[in-house]
Amino acid sequence: MPIFGYKSHIGIDRRHGLIRRWTVTDAAQHDSRSFPILLDPENTASRVWADTAYRTKRNLEVLERRGLTERIQFRRPPRRQLSERQAKANASRARIRSGIEHVFAAQ
Repeated sequence: MPIFGYKSHIGIDRRHGLIRRWTVTDAAQHDSRSFPILLDPENTASRVWADTAYRTKRNLEVLERRGLTERIQFRRPPRRQLSERQAKANASRARIRSGIEHVFAAQ
């Protein structure tokens, strides 16, 4: 039996937890496709925090073109570990990203 669903994607103000941009996609669409829509051009913050699904070459190029600094979680390569530097970066980024997950919990 096929199951259909939707996914919410949000761009929030990190300090206040307010949703600045929002979109909904069907569950079959990859998360990374919504990334450019979530970047608020009026946001004055230069860092962008996101989970591993958003780490694609295309999205990194979008950030570079807009002059934004990526703080996207690193993916673990298949059958290998992250480097020590990447693991530390992910741990640091996870603390910030937990605020984003709280917005989804409230939703």
